[in-house]
Amino acid sequence: MKKTFKKKIFILLLLILPGINLSYSQVKIGVAIPLMTNSSDASEKKTGEQMLRGINDALEEYKKNKPAITVTITAEDTKKDQSATLDILNRFGSDNTVIAVLGPIFSSELINNAGAAVFHKMPVISPTATVNFLAQNNPYVFQLNPTYDIRGRVMAKFAMKEMGMKNFIILSEDTYGKNYAESFKNEVEKNKGTIEGTEFYIKDSFPLTAQFESIKSTIFSKDKFIDFGNLTANQSDKLKKSVLRFSNFDSLFTGKLIVSIYKLFGKNADTVMDSLKIFPSPVLSNSSSIIPGYIDALYITVSNYNDISKICEEYYSSGINLPLLGSSDWNNEKTLTDNKKFIRELYFDSDFYLADKDDKTGLSESDIRNYYFGYDGMKLILDKISEKNITREDINESLENLRNYTAMHNRIDMKERTNQNLQIMSFRDGKLSKLRDYETE
Repeated sequence: MKKTFKKKIFILLLLILPGINLSYSQVKIGVAIPLMTNSSDASEKKTGEQMLRGINDALEEYKKNKPAITVTITAEDTKKDQSATLDILNRFGSDNTVIAVLGPIFSSELINNAGAAVFHKMPVISPTATVNFLAQNNPYVFQLNPTYDIRGRVMAKFAMKEMGMKNFIILSEDTYGKNYAESFKNEVEKNKGTIEGTEFYIKDSFPLTAQFESIKSTIFSKDKFIDFGNLTANQSDKLKKSVLRFSNFDSLFTGKLIVSIYKLFGKNADTVMDSLKIFPSPVLSNSSSIIPGYIDALYITVSNYNDISKICEEYYSSGINLPLLGSSDWNNEKTLTDNKKFIRELYFDSDFYLADKDDKTGLSESDIRNYYFGYDGMKLILDKISEKNITREDINESLENLRNYTAMHNRIDMKERTNQNLQIMSFRDGKLSKLRDYETE
């Protein structure tokens, strides 16, 4: 009630006293990003430069509408340094005209400095930090990018509830990738699924021969198969009269495929096989004509997109005909396209998708991402200011209640000050497409 009354008075004063410089007719937003001004390495500056470019473009668009509230920004260089970041947050916190801070962008900059936000009662809005529970455990801190925990859980939930999958094998990089793998595993088990095997690899330790051999061993030890190239006429006739999950039944015979009974008949496969009096065949060789079914998918978390080419080629060569589920770092369209001959069916979560990239031609994928992380973060704050949220408490309350906010690169749905929304992407037949938005709840 008090907040509503304050806003009404503010709007009334703007209407009847246009010539007076009101304290809330001008506000400031702090920006804390790694500009790396002291570095001689141009590549180190790119992240901050592109993000600041997006921030400035959002502000210029805001100004074009001749808003009642003038907004200025003050950008400070965090230098990817915790001490520098804390100093910046304290300076912004001591300036009463600063109503919110956009940044820091790295979890490492913020993880030990999050207390500054609640100390100053100042919203600190990170567009990209992904460490688990940072915002949830620290009032006034907001994560616009979903955490590792959310990402793993979203992928597991999508695979199980939307695709009907139940049994999985995990292949994960053993440090960064574990952040995704553990939450994926927890969500699968929470929903009565199973992780039938987990293999880890050390970053840059290719090839992964031992890991893929272990994965194949697990697949074949759990599964049972029918060899369509080695059936009697009587067995073939029985199968043709049964209810299969394959629409193109004849292709199984012409291709002489070796197919899992679970792929053919689903979870009741053992009962069906008993009734048909057909006994599964042993798998005597590794062949691309083998189609598993007991294991539904292979979930692969990578350390970064540079791992994708090597992993995909090894996956293809191994003859493992399973759908792939991936972590967010699979979201690199060029790399996927370059490796399309190795990828039959891939699904992964993404914090970033642009329907139209035409206006940013000439920029790398990472530059485009950084630009829009900056642009969308600043535009969100400016949209809240346009709604007459003009104090730190106003901004904080508005963001805590934020639901179904559509940014250029993602949708934002806040719960415990953390965005819960991701996009499910599909790569099939050499084409990347967005399937849908998806949340943990």
